Amino acid sequence: MSTVIPPKGVSAPIPWLDSAPDATQAPPVAAEQGLGPNRRILIFRQESVNALMRTLSARDPYTGHHAHRVTNVAVAFGRSLGLPPQDLETLATAGYLHDIGKVGISDAILLKPGPLTAEERAVVETHPLIGEKIVEPLGLRPQEKNIILLHHERWDGLGYPYNLAGVKIPFLCRLLALADVFDALTSDRPYRRALTVPKALTEIEKQAGKHFDPDLATKFILLIDSYHPLTLSQIPPPPWLSRCL
Repeated sequence: MSTVIPPKGVSAPIPWLDSAPDATQAPPVAAEQGLGPNRRILIFRQESVNALMRTLSARDPYTGHHAHRVTNVAVAFGRSLGLPPQDLETLATAGYLHDIGKVGISDAILLKPGPLTAEERAVVETHPLIGEKIVEPLGLRPQEKNIILLHHERWDGLGYPYNLAGVKIPFLCRLLALADVFDALTSDRPYRRALTVPKALTEIEKQAGKHFDPDLATKFILLIDSYHPLTLSQIPPPPWLSRCL
C-alpha cells in the first residue's frame, strides 16, 4: 500500500482498513490496554458480545459482515481524525454491535428479498431501542450505548428513534452513521446491486447537511476517495468473524 497525502482535516495517512487492528478481531479486552483492572469481567463482556453477534449472524449473515466492515471503516475514520484510543475502542465495540437489535425483528421482515412496506419499515426502526435493551447487562460505556441507540439519527432531525438534530446527536454517532450508510450503499442486497464507491460518495455528498454532519461528511468523502477504488462488499470478513458465522 503506497503512502498518500491525507486530505485536509485528516491527521495522518492510514492504510485502507488495515489501520484498525482493533477492528479486525473481536473488540479488545480493555485491561490489555491498561484501561481497566478486572480482566475476567472484561473477557466475559467480550465473549458475550461475540455470542450476541453469532446469534444475529446465524439468522442474517449479511448483518455480521456489515458489522465488520462498518467497524473497520468507522475506526479507520476515527483514527484519521486523531481521536483518542478510548473513542476508537468505543467505535470498535459499538460498531460491532450497532445493529444487534435486529435479533428482535422477525425473519419475514429482516430477510425480506425486496423493499419494505411503510409498516415493515416502522418495525425495523425499532431495532435501536431493542438493541439498547439487549446490551444493558453488558455494562457498556454510555458512549457505546449511544451509538447503538442513535446511529440512525439524522443531522436534519428526520432520523429515528428520537428525531435528534445537529450537534444534539453525539459526535461518535454522527461519525458511525457515515460508515454505516456507506457500507449499505456499497453492498449487494437482494433488491438492488451495490453502488460503486464514486456513486456512493456522490450520494453521501448530496446528503451532507441533511442526513449527515456536513463537516464530517466532507472529511469522510475525501478520506474514502483517497484510499480505496473498490466496494467494501468485495472485501471478505476477517477469520475471527468467519468463525462466528
